[in-house]
Amino acid sequence: MLDELRQRVKNKKVLLLGVGNRLRGDDGVGPCLIERLQDKLNIPLIDASDVPENYLGPIEASGANLVLIVDAADFGASPGEMALIGLNQLKDISLSTHTANLSLLFQVIPAEKRPETLLVALQPGSTAAGRGLSEVVSDSLDGLEALFLQLFGK
Repeated sequence: MLDELRQRVKNKKVLLLGVGNRLRGDDGVGPCLIERLQDKLNIPLIDASDVPENYLGPIEASGANLVLIVDAADFGASPGEMALIGLNQLKDISLSTHTANLSLLFQVIPAEKRPETLLVALQPGSTAAGRGLSEVVSDSLDGLEALFLQLFGK
């Protein structure tokens, strides 16, 4: 997955969007990554928490032609595994606590301005309230953080 991601971002203007709820264990993986990378990358970062629909204006205004959404998603793998999922496949993925369907969310942006959108999904171990990231998901996040620093670091 990391090699595929490396290829997909070549020659793209990328925006990184962290989605999730920090109060629900591994569901907070997106915002945790954004926090770790703040002020370390040469690309725009948005911590959308669990309301990505509130950030469509800034996403559109960024001029990005590729949006990478980092989020916990149940795609039937072992906890901590990662997958790169296209926007058209999102309707088949459980997005834990989020109310907005990400596959429909970007349809609001006019087609000529709509960026390519990929979900960088991490399989959660637990989304129980009041817990931090599980060790296995935190370890996977370390690898993802290192990749983004390598690709987009200042």
